[in-house]
Amino acid sequence: ADQKQIVPDSLHTLGTIITRGDTASLLDPIQSVIDNAHLPPGVTIEISGSDVFDEQMMNEMTNQIVVLILGAFTLMFIGLFLLFGSVRYRLLPLLFVMTGLVYLFGILGALRVPINIGAIGAFPVLLGLGIDYAVQFQSRLNDELHKVPIKEAIRTTICNTGSAVLYAMVATILGFLVLFITPLPILTGFTATAIIGILCAYGATLFGFPALALLIHYSPQNKPLQGGMDLFGKYNLILSGVAGKIARAPVLVLIVVLMLASIGMLIDDQIAIDTTENSMVPADMPAKVVMDKVTSLLGSQTPVELVLTAPDLISLESLNWMDRYGVFITDVYPDKIIGYSSIATLVKEYNYGKLPDTQTRLQEVLSSIPESKKKQYLSTKIIGLMEFETVSLTAQEMSDIRGVILNNVGWTEPPPGLSARTSGMFELNAITLDDIVKYKPLMTNLAFLMILLFLIFAYRHFVSIAPMIPIICVVGWNAVVMWIFSINYTFITASLGAITIGVSSEYTILMMERYLEERKTTPDLIEAIQNSVQKIGASITVSGLVTAFGFSALLLSSFPIISNFGIMTVIAVLFSLIGAILIMPAIIAILGRIEEYYLSRQ
Repeated sequence: ADQKQIVPDSLHTLGTIITRGDTASLLDPIQSVIDNAHLPPGVTIEISGSDVFDEQMMNEMTNQIVVLILGAFTLMFIGLFLLFGSVRYRLLPLLFVMTGLVYLFGILGALRVPINIGAIGAFPVLLGLGIDYAVQFQSRLNDELHKVPIKEAIRTTICNTGSAVLYAMVATILGFLVLFITPLPILTGFTATAIIGILCAYGATLFGFPALALLIHYSPQNKPLQGGMDLFGKYNLILSGVAGKIARAPVLVLIVVLMLASIGMLIDDQIAIDTTENSMVPADMPAKVVMDKVTSLLGSQTPVELVLTAPDLISLESLNWMDRYGVFITDVYPDKIIGYSSIATLVKEYNYGKLPDTQTRLQEVLSSIPESKKKQYLSTKIIGLMEFETVSLTAQEMSDIRGVILNNVGWTEPPPGLSARTSGMFELNAITLDDIVKYKPLMTNLAFLMILLFLIFAYRHFVSIAPMIPIICVVGWNAVVMWIFSINYTFITASLGAITIGVSSEYTILMMERYLEERKTTPDLIEAIQNSVQKIGASITVSGLVTAFGFSALLLSSFPIISNFGIMTVIAVLFSLIGAILIMPAIIAILGRIEEYYLSRQ
């Protein structure tokens, strides 16, 4: 082996432990030997490698579950306490979220759903959506109790809010379901956990809230004295006035918001994608610190592994090609590829730095090489391995180099029958990037299509397409924010479009549901829009902000991939509120006028 790979400088040396079977089970005994060793003063030994990295990452992930769940409950507690003062028992939604969480853990255990980084990121999301459902139920029940007895109020709440939230939940699940089309385990783990959790949260609220309300004889918060108006009433009145102005001049509003969304759609492809360890695990995780140190000394520890297949890999012709090809590739990327190794370089090492001139001499050299060393590059006579050592690379650079290596195999005139394919972790990283590039727009577009078809099927009404416009805007605005603040796409945020569509659809559907309810009793279009915003604007705002509080628990994660996802989901929720409260009146006004014109022509 190259001496620099063993002694890179005067301060460091590298040793390798070759094991049989499960390496991870030997980590603790090896660490115990190191801890009990009597080392010379100033000498330290640190363990590195993928097994150490994976073990520490799993331990960190386990700790993150507790941090994120406690953080979400704490932040939602604060949000409810500050924002939900218009009802009695303002903290009651937390009870149903907690009940849904218990159901979730039971189902995950029964189904043996694996917990990965994606699943961990799903917990605050499903808790935030769960609190949203509970707030919507309690707000509607509180309003109805001012007008009718409790049993009738519960019946109205279940029939109206229950169905509206059900439609919103189904739309959210449809947005999440499309993530199953990807081959990325992180996204499938997120999706499975989120969907099961959302169903548990909705079920806990739908069945638990009415039962508890009857049990405790739930009564509404007293209204202000006659002639007075509480803070939420004033807020609803302001929203109603703004909605009326928007509904009277909707075209200008839609032009502005759609132009901004279009900019986001155009620049989305320019946002970088990062699938490396730097985007996933805490920067101060000991295994990553050691791995970074090794990388700085020796280059990337994820070499490009090229699996070669040929009729005879130990012929002079094959070895000459390997040598020629290795020189060619390092010349193409001299600043990225710092070395290569194969059975050809091993033969040169045992033959005074050059390849043999005859097949007979080649066989003599091969016979002198220990079998353990030959096995590093030769599986059989027809299957072998060639490795290219690189500096630390970004995911895009890995994908580019992989393409160059594979595309140039034929340019160096390989022996007849020789073929090559990349393998190993480098290949996995490069393929993952390619998968994200391939599936990211597909997930977003499929989520749009599924929710649009669901809305048309569920409502069979011309206005049912209205929620799609604000959703399109939110997806575009998200891209603008990511581009401005240089936030890269990762395994999880690659699905942000589909997730945003799922989350945003709830608020726009709730607003549309209330409009359709008001339209039955209010002939005037503008008045119906104003009434719907006035009656549901505050509750949507409160539930959205409390949901954002729950989502913001993701920011507490030490995993960059989760905290960055948290930033974008919180922004997406805030944008969704803007879309539901300010853009929906504009699009409903336009669609309502088109509908009125069509009906008048009939």
